[in-house]
Amino acid sequence: MLTLRGPKGVRRGALLRDLGIIEDGAVLIRDGVIAEVGSTRRIENLKDARTAIEIPANGRIIVPGFVDANLSLNLNGRAKQVHRRKSILDFYDGSLSLLRACLQHGTLTADVKASAGGLNCNLEIALLRKLADIGSNPICTVRTWHLGNTLDQQDGELVTTLGAMARKKLIRFVEFNGQSSHPQALQLLSTLADSEIGIKLSWGGGADAELFRCLQQFQPVTVYCLAPASLSLKETTMLANASSIAVFAVGKQVFEGSASRVGRDMVDAGGAIALSSGYDSGSAASFSMQLSLALAVARLGLTVEEAFAAATINAAYAAGCGNVTGSLEVGKRADLLLLNVPDYREVPSQFGINHVDMAIREGNVVLNRTRWKATRN
Repeated sequence: MLTLRGPKGVRRGALLRDLGIIEDGAVLIRDGVIAEVGSTRRIENLKDARTAIEIPANGRIIVPGFVDANLSLNLNGRAKQVHRRKSILDFYDGSLSLLRACLQHGTLTADVKASAGGLNCNLEIALLRKLADIGSNPICTVRTWHLGNTLDQQDGELVTTLGAMARKKLIRFVEFNGQSSHPQALQLLSTLADSEIGIKLSWGGGADAELFRCLQQFQPVTVYCLAPASLSLKETTMLANASSIAVFAVGKQVFEGSASRVGRDMVDAGGAIALSSGYDSGSAASFSMQLSLALAVARLGLTVEEAFAAATINAAYAAGCGNVTGSLEVGKRADLLLLNVPDYREVPSQFGINHVDMAIREGNVVLNRTRWKATRN
């Protein structure tokens, strides 16, 4: 069992390699929350365990549910290829279908980023309302508004829209492009410092001075690296020394060019890293965090242990929910997976296979590919 238990906060350096492994482990769940974690012998002897429903995990490993630190859902998506704009209803149905597929592959929490391409603020609000309607079923979602070309609009409209979204609790974060040429509009983001809305940065690389300015001025929670392999050494060093979590879009553009040591360099420099599938409804079709974990090892230089930590506990902090999920610890949500492998190190080596046998979210079995049926002791 990989518990990922450890000190509170995002993991860096050697802590990324400490998975908190319990060789013969068990988890006791009560009311959707983890009540106890430890060896099977100790858990079985607890009074509360005597009447608990037992789920055997023989020959499998138990891990925290994967957290996707960035899922991009755009209104247009691939509908541009057939010259038809998607409707709001199409967007809702497509988003719900995607999130169900994510669950099938072990993602139990995701930072969902929505954008209508900066067409108008009312349309952006409509998309986020639809995501709010989906809520936390089939998976738990954290909503982020990707500003994009919306920064081109007049300052007053942007401020009004941000205020409306904050009041209606439609978003947890806003994300802006670091290469934006609208410094006056970007300055408006500074008004979020005293609000509950966090700031995230989308970074494509190539302008060291601009990255430094964004990190200093906005101190973003995360820096979403669109093309990790294209980061320069200076950019990597800046990100490693920043408080921000660098989110690597492993499934997006990862096969372009040669393999990179950017992940290895970032970890060795003490940086905080998290993984995302890099899924984008308009350009990248990968949504499997198991695939992302394998690619992080094969293409970015991470160890298996570092990749697991970046796809669970660090990704949870990147999504703003590391205090409630991302590891198997007492008091956290009971979000966990049973993977059909005898050793966690086989997950990246068995490339392209969906190993999820069972998914438990908030203490409820939401996916079961085993022959197990609930029986009481």
